[in-house]
Amino acid sequence: VQPESMQHEDAQSNTSRTMTTSWDGSNGSLTASTASLQQQQLLMEPANETSARAGPGLLLFPGTAQRHHENQALRHQKTHTTTGNAHANEHEVVINQRKPYSIRSFRRPPLWQPRSAKRTKAQAEAPQEAAAENTAYIAKAQAFIIEFLQGSSIHGFIYLAKFGLNFLERMLWFAFICVALFSIISLSQRTWQRFQTSPMVISMDRNKLVWNTSFPSLTVCPHKRIDELKVDDYILAHIDEFEDDEDKDNFRDFIEKLASLTYDNLETLPLNKSYGIDSNNYLDILYELKWPFEPEISSGAAVKMFIYETQTEFGICHSVNSLVARYNSFQYWRDNEWNLVDHGDRVTVHPLDGEIYAQIINLSTAYDVYFHGPGDVPSISKQRYTFPESDYTTVELIALEIYTNEEARAFTTKQRKCRFQYEADDMQTVPIYSFGLCLSECRMFFALRICGCVPHFYRNRCNGRRLPVCGLEGIGCLVKIKREIISLKSDKYKINCNCLANCDDSNFFVQSYRSRVWFLGANLQWGIIDYPKMQLRRDVLFSFADVLVYIGGLVGFFLGCSALSFTEIIYYFTARLVRRMFCN
Repeated sequence: VQPESMQHEDAQSNTSRTMTTSWDGSNGSLTASTASLQQQQLLMEPANETSARAGPGLLLFPGTAQRHHENQALRHQKTHTTTGNAHANEHEVVINQRKPYSIRSFRRPPLWQPRSAKRTKAQAEAPQEAAAENTAYIAKAQAFIIEFLQGSSIHGFIYLAKFGLNFLERMLWFAFICVALFSIISLSQRTWQRFQTSPMVISMDRNKLVWNTSFPSLTVCPHKRIDELKVDDYILAHIDEFEDDEDKDNFRDFIEKLASLTYDNLETLPLNKSYGIDSNNYLDILYELKWPFEPEISSGAAVKMFIYETQTEFGICHSVNSLVARYNSFQYWRDNEWNLVDHGDRVTVHPLDGEIYAQIINLSTAYDVYFHGPGDVPSISKQRYTFPESDYTTVELIALEIYTNEEARAFTTKQRKCRFQYEADDMQTVPIYSFGLCLSECRMFFALRICGCVPHFYRNRCNGRRLPVCGLEGIGCLVKIKREIISLKSDKYKINCNCLANCDDSNFFVQSYRSRVWFLGANLQWGIIDYPKMQLRRDVLFSFADVLVYIGGLVGFFLGCSALSFTEIIYYFTARLVRRMFCN
């Protein structure tokens, strides 16, 4: 009896261990449906089969699991015996503890979860879809380029995509196309450079009967500029500024030299005393004390000539037949004007008019004369002629004019290398352009940059600001650089005036002059005896239309294409490219 009871306890312990342990080492993994299935199976088996232990392995089919359970039950019948009541109790325990006797009892692997598996699959398929999409775009692009090359009207492109050619032949045609493109680009750059730098040409016109010649303009600068009576009145009004008679005489000498001051005689001005005069008032004092110079003019031309007082680098002067003189007048400066003014019509003459002279009478003093064109001003670098106060002088001149075609107005100043009178964007003291005025401004700003002031014979207002006028110390600085100022060339200082010639310009040269004593005072007569037999004309040699024709010829010669070929390229790589790559 003892052995039988011990065997019964062993069987019962084995059965309980089997009931509480699952195949993956965890307890209580049976579901209610699995427990019901086990209960039906145990009712069909003998009582001692309840102690059967499930074997290892993952069973995939219910029939296989059933045969496995039957074999185990037969093996356990040989070693264990129990009563029916005990087996019934054990069956109840098995049902409550949910023995793992069905395929539903096997727990899935921990890493195998349905939702995680779906997410991993989508992540794995995303790179593949992106790669497939990129491959499709690349294939479309290749097909598009091949279609363009085969259908292009540009010569040579078809051989890059033509079927039946080997790699060497394609490379050979590619080299030919590259050589053609290089030739087009290099020659087109030459053409464009020529259009930008030298599109104009100066030709000679000899048909003298079809043009008019400008009458010579001149500027007269009298030697006597200060009225002595006005100086005496000024001394009496400012008697406190003078110590003695010698000081008064020195002041008279100072005023005389200040009125005639120019770059040539800067060193002659006494720099020891200013006599209480502020340098900004130099010009006001000179106009207050100036000698009344009122010459009269007469001419044989059909158009009336005017004489205007003007301020130059030589002091107070008078200009005849000038289109720019009034912009340098003291009245224009004092009123702070910047508007255009009317100078009247430019006086011109024709060979059929015969000999035309103009005459200035009642000069009453010795004078200097500067001959120039109507659109220019006297300059320190130009030649001047000096005549005495008791001579009647006749000057005969010859003219050489240059005229610019109206078509040249469409070009820039850099291209035509000249400026019209209305192109005054760079001018800062006058509203018009003139070559002489540009040089004067260049000298003025050079003096301002080196000495910190400008001479009193320049306009000291610039873009709304007032420039300092050189006093005695500033004039001493100007003496040191007067050579650079006159020539506008220097090895020590950088000078860049950027002054271009006048597009319509007149140059006059003295052919001869003669003087005789005249009891009525100094008179000046000048005119043209020999009319010019030629005229220089600035014409357009290379226009933008010529550039297009030249470049179009190069493209047609090297590639055999036209403007429609470039339109075809634009169409292919805009509308058709979008349609083929994204819409098809």
